Order: sequence, then structure tokens, then C-alpha cells
Amino acid sequence: MNIAIPSFTLYGIFETEGRISGMKWLKRIEEAFLGTSIALATLVLFVNIVLRYVFSANTNWAEEFIRYVMIWITFIGCSVCFSRGLHVGIDFFLEFVSKKWNNVIGILVNIVSIILMIFLVRYGTELVKFSMNTGQITPSLQIKMYWVYLGIPVGAALSLIHLVSNVFNQFKNFTTNSIEESKI
Repeated sequence: MNIAIPSFTLYGIFETEGRISGMKWLKRIEEAFLGTSIALATLVLFVNIVLRYVFSANTNWAEEFIRYVMIWITFIGCSVCFSRGLHVGIDFFLEFVSKKWNNVIGILVNIVSIILMIFLVRYGTELVKFSMNTGQITPSLQIKMYWVYLGIPVGAALSLIHLVSNVFNQFKNFTTNSIEESKI
């Protein structure tokens, strides 16, 4: 008889063999959102170009829609890059340090990024609240501006989740490597 024993993950999500963990679901949702948003923005842009140059007609809302979708794509894309470790970095100096120091520097960089994301969540939330209180709306789409600004704290919060996960994994690797080096 096979009994699936749950294992505890960083975010308190129990998972069993064959099931998808919470982090994988989060990554899938982020990537699906990005893919859909990019495809939608591309389609709207293409239709607007065809309308403008072929039919001499222009939609007022297309440029505004694409601009606001790009804001969301930027901040959610930032989160995906943190989850994959794809942000731009200068690794020239890392080639000259040991694996242990490489890990320490990676942890420090992620901690600084966590601090930055905390500021983005805080001040992005303040911007959303301010926009809600003023009742600003977009000129063409006539939607509340806080929906546009909401991409900042949402993307920063998602980035924060991935960064904490990265630090946890790097710290686990650091302690594992330190134990292995002490045995040598």
C-alpha cells in the first residue's frame, strides 16, 4: 500500500507526490497572465494599425489600453524574472570568488531586492489608495486609475514571494555547501 506523505513547503502549502505545489500554480498563473496580456496588446495594436493606415480610422482607446496593459506586464514580468533568476546582473566579479562567497553575494542581492519590493508594495498601495480617494478615471477607457496603479503593488508583492523563496533556497544551499566543505 502506497501512502502519500505530505511535505511542508515554505509557504505552508502541503503537497503530495503528483500534485502541483502552490509556487508552481503561482508561476503558471503569472505566465498565463503575461502570455494573454502580450497577445491581447499585440492584437489591439495590430487592429489599430490596420484601422489607421488602411481605413483612415483610429480608435481613441487602443493606445491607452496598450499603455496600461504594458504597466501590468512590466510588474508581473518582474515577478516572473525573479522566479527564474533572469534579472540583469554583473557576474564578472563572481567568477573570482569561491562558491561560498558567490552564494553569500546572491543572498545579499536578494535581500536588497526584498527591501526594494517592500517599498514598492508600500508606496504602490498608497498610490492606489490616493487614486481611489481622488476618483481619477482614464480619458479614453473611462476606467478608474487605481486599476492601472494596482499593477505596482501586485507585481511587487509577487516579486517579494519569489525573492523570499530564492533567499530560502540560497540559504539552504549555503548551509549544505558549508557542511560539505567542513567535511573535506
